[in-house]
Amino acid sequence: MNIYGLSLQMLATAATRQSDVQNHASDRPNFHTILQRVGKTVLRPGGTNGTRMLHSWSKLNRDGTAIELSTGLGSGGVALAKATGAHVTLTDMDISRLEMMAQIACEQEVDLNMIETMHLNMRNVDEELGQRHFDTAIIEASLSHYPTEEKQAVLGGLSTHADELLLHEICFRCDDTSPKNLQHITQDMSRALAIGFHPLTLNEWTNVLDEAGYEVKQVETGPITILSPVTILQDEGPKRAAKIAWNIATDSSIRSRVVETRRTIKSHQNDIGYILIRAVVNDNDRQH
Repeated sequence: MNIYGLSLQMLATAATRQSDVQNHASDRPNFHTILQRVGKTVLRPGGTNGTRMLHSWSKLNRDGTAIELSTGLGSGGVALAKATGAHVTLTDMDISRLEMMAQIACEQEVDLNMIETMHLNMRNVDEELGQRHFDTAIIEASLSHYPTEEKQAVLGGLSTHADELLLHEICFRCDDTSPKNLQHITQDMSRALAIGFHPLTLNEWTNVLDEAGYEVKQVETGPITILSPVTILQDEGPKRAAKIAWNIATDSSIRSRVVETRRTIKSHQNDIGYILIRAVVNDNDRQH
């Protein structure tokens, strides 16, 4: 068996002992950082398939403009430019992460003239965008880490700058899950990811968007498969997937963290998943 196959087997097996998450140091890196360290570029809960579906819903065209908030490595925004032909602005607080954009654009055969980068703090989106306006805004795998009131502030500020919103986040899959169980899931996932974890139910996402001035038009939900070997291969392609597999297989601490996190996600697979939402500004209730 080659290294790639061996590593995928490691990810799939439940035989590896889970690390004791109670003894993690306070400076434990968040799981997105771990994934980036091994070479993963797609960090979205529904993977590239979820992103493609979201893009297919958009009314954006080659004469339009789009902005991606907290874009990370830029793969989602680059894919949007490729899918629609529109000009896309990639924003993040960490410009060094955006430096990967050129490489990803090259890999996806996207003209760099279709892409620009901008330093932006998503929490201050209304103020920092000033008078700029976009046809479409996209947010993927970012708002789920924010408490509800901060989600509300970001989306409310954004509604004055983007007419269409494409959202790809994490949700609780059952509206009737008990508060006690939701708290348990939240604590488990926060511990595994080493970052704030604040997903909402579909009804809660709809309400937050409505309060921000957006009307939900399309919704899709599904399981989180970001650590599935098949998803990794689909998201990254054979060459990058093999590199990821090698990096996991040859680093025991990373391998332990990946297995631990995969097990935690799998234990809550019936309760959490990804959610895709297309929403448009409701002119009758738009915030100014």
